[in-house]
Amino acid sequence: MNLQELELDCDEAIDYIKKNVKVYDILELSYNRVFTPGEVLNIDTSEYNGKEGLKVMIHISEDTFSSNVEVDLEEVKDDLIEVIHIPKDKDEKIIIVIEKCEI
Repeated sequence: MNLQELELDCDEAIDYIKKNVKVYDILELSYNRVFTPGEVLNIDTSEYNGKEGLKVMIHISEDTFSSNVEVDLEEVKDDLIEVIHIPKDKDEKIIIVIEKCEI
């Protein structure tokens, strides 16, 4: 598997997800003491209250339970630590290490 590591700020990471993550890809999000690994079921880039949005529906891949969770990445972007993206049809893994965002 081809491994690629990127260092991006939170806004660049959001742009990366909008442009590169597709339904059925694997996405692992680490933010604010939360780890959310799983298969992407939906990506919503609609505007909410006049602001750009990015909501990702993820099917959690755990042995003990099965659940779906919607993560509003625009809301948690300042707390993002790391994003791992594994495209469904490619033999690659992209690790995005988040630099501190401008607040």
